[in-house]
Amino acid sequence: MNKNIIEVENVTKQFKKKSVLNGISFSVQSNKIYGFKGPNGSGKTVTFKTILGFVKPSSGTVKVNGKYVRKDVMFAPNTSFAIAEYGLLEDKTGIENLQLLDILNKHHKDHQELMSLLERVGLDPKNTQKLKEYSLGMKQRLLIASALLNDDKIVILDEPTNALDEDGQIFLIDLIQDLKKEGKTILVSSHDKEFLEKVADHIFVFSNGKIVREEDNEE
Repeated sequence: MNKNIIEVENVTKQFKKKSVLNGISFSVQSNKIYGFKGPNGSGKTVTFKTILGFVKPSSGTVKVNGKYVRKDVMFAPNTSFAIAEYGLLEDKTGIENLQLLDILNKHHKDHQELMSLLERVGLDPKNTQKLKEYSLGMKQRLLIASALLNDDKIVILDEPTNALDEDGQIFLIDLIQDLKKEGKTILVSSHDKEFLEKVADHIFVFSNGKIVREEDNEE
């Protein structure tokens, strides 16, 4: 039986007296795909940031891989993410961005490994364009590559379908399902109901900072 690797208990968050999370509680089992659905401002991204440790809850607890985030550890262990606002360097190429991230993470991947990672997300590793010259879809693919760099067990993808065309969405569904086959746990948010229904085992539906419904898609 899969164990819970993320446990969120009665988490609230206020920014300048505005409540953005209102007592949310849920658990995530290992090696499954979880969808987070809801409109902008419903609490999905803040939930991800709280799990990661980038945002401290006003109340409640977040436990990841057996560690309380912001108590036992500052940031969620063995967890990678793709969140657009934590972006990449506009004046660097795709491979240069990954090289710099690899140095920061102290993983020391060789050049071929980084090139293979770019190929995995559908980018040309020999492309000499700077990130600022990339299309929005290419930027999204590079952001996803950055989330896969550390080979962590938990991968959080915030609105990864933004700027992806139909072929890009098919690529993303295949990629996420492959990550599950590799033993990873994936949390993915999207406005796109059809996309989430195709890819997620379980869906949390957000509205006004609350989880108002859950949908089980497993066969």
